[in-house]
Amino acid sequence: MARKRDYKAEYQRRIANAEKRGQSRSQARGHAKAGETSASAKGKVGGDKFEAALKLYRQTGNQAAAAKTQGIAPERFRRFLRENVQISGRGKSLKITDTRPRLMTVISDGQVSSIHLNGADEASLNGKYLNAVRTLLVNNDPGTISPFAGRSVIDADGNPHPLETDVNELYRLAASGDALFHDVYRLTQ
Repeated sequence: MARKRDYKAEYQRRIANAEKRGQSRSQARGHAKAGETSASAKGKVGGDKFEAALKLYRQTGNQAAAAKTQGIAPERFRRFLRENVQISGRGKSLKITDTRPRLMTVISDGQVSSIHLNGADEASLNGKYLNAVRTLLVNNDPGTISPFAGRSVIDADGNPHPLETDVNELYRLAASGDALFHDVYRLTQ
């Protein structure tokens, strides 16, 4: 014969255990409010599927379709969006602002270093710059990096890093044997 469950006692136990861990009542119930962390182990949402769904959402403007295409529940995708990006507008006026830091190779002041850049705009500027440097090294055309003269990228701490536009310095760095461009950028949490 199957054991009869005492749901009321289970619920009280769950609430008491959450209180010991310093969690709210809504977290204990399994329905954390916006801004609260989930009490369950699989509460963290993210990964390649979510990034692919975000990319598709940017293109189509349809959250549910983007989530279902990647095999994600639309509710979990909405939570991922709420925790990682800011969305404004609808349809053709949809604007997604992604401010997550990205780890990128930055060439500044005659040095190559990996720096956490603040948001997609800074990462995009640095990516265009690195592409121009590659073109310079392959085609020997100094005009490709001239649009970046006097420009800087801002790291996650708010510090500016002026982009290196001295052609001789870039050739020296390329000849030093360091792998300058192995990763374009990587999201970090």
